[in-house]
Amino acid sequence: MDNKEFYQSIKKVAIPITIQCLLQSALSLIDQIMIGHLGSASIAGVGLAGKFSTLFSVTMNAIVAVAGILIAQYKGSKNKEGINTSFFTNLYFSLAVAILFILLSFAFPTQIMGFYSKDPATIEKAAIYLRIMAVGFVPQTITLMFSALLRNMEAAKFATIAGGVSVVSNTLFNYLFIYGVGIFPEMGVEGAALATSLARCIELVIIFVLFYRMKDKKGIQLRFVFRFEISFIKKIGCILVPILLCEFLWSLGENIYAVLYGHIGTEACAAMTLTYPIQGLAMGALSGISSAAGIIVGESLGAGKPDKAYQEAKKLVKISVIGAIIIGIVVSAISGYYVKLYNVSDDTKQVTVYILFAYSLVLCGKVINMVLGGGVLRSGGQTKYIMYIDLIGTWLIGVPLGYIAAYVFKLPIYYVYFILSLEEYVRVLLGAYLFKSRRWMKNLAEAE
Repeated sequence: MDNKEFYQSIKKVAIPITIQCLLQSALSLIDQIMIGHLGSASIAGVGLAGKFSTLFSVTMNAIVAVAGILIAQYKGSKNKEGINTSFFTNLYFSLAVAILFILLSFAFPTQIMGFYSKDPATIEKAAIYLRIMAVGFVPQTITLMFSALLRNMEAAKFATIAGGVSVVSNTLFNYLFIYGVGIFPEMGVEGAALATSLARCIELVIIFVLFYRMKDKKGIQLRFVFRFEISFIKKIGCILVPILLCEFLWSLGENIYAVLYGHIGTEACAAMTLTYPIQGLAMGALSGISSAAGIIVGESLGAGKPDKAYQEAKKLVKISVIGAIIIGIVVSAISGYYVKLYNVSDDTKQVTVYILFAYSLVLCGKVINMVLGGGVLRSGGQTKYIMYIDLIGTWLIGVPLGYIAAYVFKLPIYYVYFILSLEEYVRVLLGAYLFKSRRWMKNLAEAE
């Protein structure tokens, strides 16, 4: 692959995925804004249901990541049977997990929400929302799997189109069902949940139609597989288990960080909360590079071209560093204007600006870890290495440093955030060492 082909591949994969990530963020934001008019119990209830659904999303993303790794390598080795088996094995497993979450959401919504809150009104709203929203877990699962397949076939734009229609549909259904417009009844929280589930169904129909319209052009031949070799199941397990553990430990670490921020005070927590939209947009803007890295490097490994894969990985990391520096400068420049959008005290605004400055300084490390750890190093299927790196960074560096900064030295939140976030650069060093060792470079399709 020459430079022109290389950058064309990045363009075909990275840009649509980036847009899709931003659209998904918009979907959540729209829900939040529209439900904001229903009262504090409804807002809190939807938020709590969202926490449980996040567990589902994390699990699905891990399974989809495994599918993406295998499909990329089998594509590189031109093994269509391997692509087919990888897709359906992970699809069946993800559907089984989705059904489990649906059964839990239908049978024990009140008990599940009771873990998150003790307020009866909030629990009631959360249980109502969860039960209806859970219907969308199955279409969401199938959509994610087809999106992974399309990304690997350099047709990610179809998933982006489906995601865009989903956002528009969700907005329209929210307006009709939440507030009761025309012939539609006013359903409140139930309407919001119904809107989300319907939008998921529409997204699946669109992506399914688009997929079948272009599958022959891309040379995709899917046929149902119901029997799988034990060796193949073990291969998936070896890749999946570390990813699941990694995602769980990361989520737990983020909750510990939230406790540290909460210890500092309400104003500090409010300021940190205000930075989340900017953080999400900044990372989302470069998320496509991470996905492109996993696909492009994985294809080269599967094709038995490790030197080519190594050079492509270096280029992708370079691009991500340049992008992170530019975005970091932009975030610092607009931080003062951004805080003016909120009706909070001047002190909170100032603290928010300081946190965004700190974020700008650690953004480069975060992006390198997303591209190197989440894309390049995973492409060889050696996900246990990433688990070790994340474990060291979060639990041996980030949490202890954050605890000392917050509880021992009692520093302001922007210093606490910056100090605990230095674990990102520790992970960069560990990831760079692993990258240069080439131990992560494994051809998963070679044995077949």
